[in-house]
Amino acid sequence: MGLDGNFPAARISDPNDSVPIYFGRLVIGHLGPADSFHSAATNVTCRINRRNGSWYKLWNPAGWDPSATSAYVSARRTFLVNEDAPHPMHDCVGNTDQPGPPWWRDVLVGSVVAGSALLTAIAARRFLRERRPVPPVPGDLPGRDV
Repeated sequence: MGLDGNFPAARISDPNDSVPIYFGRLVIGHLGPADSFHSAATNVTCRINRRNGSWYKLWNPAGWDPSATSAYVSARRTFLVNEDAPHPMHDCVGNTDQPGPPWWRDVLVGSVVAGSALLTAIAARRFLRERRPVPPVPGDLPGRDV
């Protein structure tokens, strides 16, 4: 599966990274790592911006398993090469696709982690604070026979 010189290509930023390719919310493949067994780049046609980041739309999504009608790769984890191709990069028009993980999942995970840290700090403070002395039991008073 070679690259077409008529289209720009998205290449992984970190040669040791593995960047997922999304068909909606489903991961259908990965770019990288950059070695002889994995593809480190793919042709892209346009760019979309969503709440969960910017995405490049793949030129040929049918080459992945399972085959997809549209597929996307993260613009944050890749960079463009061959930008002066005959078919230049542009913004996707009239595109309602929502690729990648949902943005609210990051908010939910962050809230759970922050809440757990807060509860742990409250529990530690209560446990470590100075406790009042316990009054002696009446049967243990000095000078008293039991």
